[in-house]
Amino acid sequence: MAPRNANADHCTSSPGNGGSGPHDGGTIHTKCKDSDEVQTPKNSDSKHAPKSPIISPTTTLCILLMIDSFSVSLVVPLMHQYFKNAGVQSASQREMLSSLYSSSQIAGGLIIGALSDVGILSRRRILFLSFLGSALSYGLIVVGGLRKLIFSRVLVGLVKQTMTVSTSLLARHTTPETRAVSMGRLTASSTAAWIVGPSVGALLYKHVDPSAPAVLSASLFLVNSAVAAILLPVDDDKRETGTTVAKSNTGSKDGGKVASFTTNLKTCFSSSTLASVITSLLLLGWVTRTTSYANMASFYEEKYGVEPHYRGYIKSYQQALNFVFQSFFIRALLTASGGERRAATIASFMMAGATLCEVNASFNVFLCLVCPVISVSAQMVSVSLRSLVTQVAPKESMGSVLAALDVMQNAASVTVPFYRTLLFNLAAYYGSDDEDSAMLGDPHPKVW
Repeated sequence: MAPRNANADHCTSSPGNGGSGPHDGGTIHTKCKDSDEVQTPKNSDSKHAPKSPIISPTTTLCILLMIDSFSVSLVVPLMHQYFKNAGVQSASQREMLSSLYSSSQIAGGLIIGALSDVGILSRRRILFLSFLGSALSYGLIVVGGLRKLIFSRVLVGLVKQTMTVSTSLLARHTTPETRAVSMGRLTASSTAAWIVGPSVGALLYKHVDPSAPAVLSASLFLVNSAVAAILLPVDDDKRETGTTVAKSNTGSKDGGKVASFTTNLKTCFSSSTLASVITSLLLLGWVTRTTSYANMASFYEEKYGVEPHYRGYIKSYQQALNFVFQSFFIRALLTASGGERRAATIASFMMAGATLCEVNASFNVFLCLVCPVISVSAQMVSVSLRSLVTQVAPKESMGSVLAALDVMQNAASVTVPFYRTLLFNLAAYYGSDDEDSAMLGDPHPKVW
C-alpha cells in the first residue's frame, strides 16, 4: 500500500494567510520538491473562514464617522430653531432639554457598557444601535411637537456612542505602530464633516425647507447602517462574544462599573499636580459650556443683524479655523510660549481679551478678529492641558485617568444648564429684560 505522502521527505509546510494559530481555520501551504504548491485545509471548517473585507476596517470606520458627524452637523447648529418650532418658549425650558440630553448620555454610556461587558452587545452592534436610534431621533424632529422633541433628545443621548465605539474598534484593527496615524485620520474625518455640514444645513434650511436638514440627517443615519452592515467585518461579533465567555470561564472579576470608576477617580487625584491639571480641564469644559451663546435663540440675529440660517455658516467657519490652527500652528505656538503651562496661561488671557472685544464688535470684526483669536486660544488651552495630563499621570494608570476624566466631564455638563438658568435670572434682575429676544429669559447679547 502506497504511503500517504510519498514525497514527505522533500516537503516543507508553512501556515497560510488564514493565520498562524492552531485554531485559526486557515490552510497549510505544502511546498513539494517535484510538484506545484498544494493547499490542504487544516480542518473541515476552513471553508467557513471569514473573507477579507472589501475595504479595510480602518478606512470603513473613517467613512462611518464622517457620515455620522456630517449628519449631526446638519442639525445641531439649527437646533434652537427646532426648539422654537416645537413650542419651547423660554430659556429655562431650553436649558432643561440640554440637561436631559447630558443625563441621557451618562445613563446610555453606563447601560451600553454593562450590556457590552456581559456579551449582549458587541461594538459592531452598538454602532447599529447608535445609527438607527439617531435616525429615529432626528426623524422625530421632523414630525415636530414638544413631547416628540423631548423623546428625541433622550433617545439620541442614550444611544449616541459612535466616537467611543469607533475608537475602540480602531484599536482592535491597528497595531501600536500604526494606531496614531489611524487615529489622526479618524479625527480628521469628523473635523472635515463639521466644516462642511453646518453650511449645507444652513443652505437646506433657507432654500429648501426648514425640516430638510433633519430629513437628510435621518436618511444618512440609515445609509450609515447599511454601509456598516456591508463593510464592517462580521467576525468582530463572534470574537467579542468569545472573549466575553472566556473571561467568564476564567473567573475574571473587574469589581463592577461603580468600583472601577471609584478606583479610576482616586487615581486622578493621587497627586496634587495631577489633581490640579484634571481640575483645570474640568473647569475649562464647564466654563466653555456655561458661557456659550451658540444655542441662544437670537444672539447672532440681535447682535449682528443676520438671519437664523447664518449660524450654520458661522459654525463651519469656526470649525475651519480650529482645523487650520490645530494642524499648522499649535505646535509652533506652544514652543514659542515656553511650554504647556505658560501657553495655557497666555491663551486664557487672550480668550478673555477677545471676549471683551466682542462686546462692541461689528460682524466683520467678529469674523476677522474675535473668531480667530478665540479659536487659537481655545486650541492652545485644550491641547496644553491634555498634554500635561499625559505628562503627570502615571503611565500604568493612563487609561484609568482618561476614562474617569471622560465620566467627570459628562457629569459636569449635566449641571451646566442649571447654572446658565441662574445666570440668565441674575442678568435679568440686575440688567433689563431683552424685549427683542426670540425666547423669553435670554439675556441681552452685550450683557451676556
